[in-house]
Amino acid sequence: MPSDCLVREGSPFHEHYLTHQAVDLFGPGVCSGCGKHGFHPACEARAVQRVRAFDENKRRLLEQHALHGTYGVVGAASRQSYDFAVAALSAYVERPLDCDPQHAIEGAGWWFIAEGWIGMLGFIVEKEGATIYPLFSGLAARNWLPDTSADWCTIVAYVNGKVEATERSTNT
Repeated sequence: MPSDCLVREGSPFHEHYLTHQAVDLFGPGVCSGCGKHGFHPACEARAVQRVRAFDENKRRLLEQHALHGTYGVVGAASRQSYDFAVAALSAYVERPLDCDPQHAIEGAGWWFIAEGWIGMLGFIVEKEGATIYPLFSGLAARNWLPDTSADWCTIVAYVNGKVEATERSTNT
């Protein structure tokens, strides 16, 4: 295992790195934080601070925008509403979806469905009428929020009325 600051065994970032990092960013023995050789406690501290900031923002945004304050489907009514949204989105993309309900977010009047490909982060499907809003990665760049994941940047853009609906019918 490389000795850079983000993968040093026992560091708070170690488990996250093992589960989310496929390759060394700059190569073995090079700090993934600054690109210089060796282990740097300051780089590790910055990385841990950023992970905490992202986690805090995700928690805050879930509390603010998610109907149940969490990801996923919660209860029978939520399941029925989610299934309707997935059916509408599947009709729109004209194929079965490969989405995980545990990654969905239920808002008061909408669902975020994390189903995408390069350049596409997911979709908002409104519960009333099944209007679909595609959430492109460019939208995240234009609506960037500090220490916030791209999907949340696009969800907040939708909530603030900065996303255009598709024009194709999604009648199911």
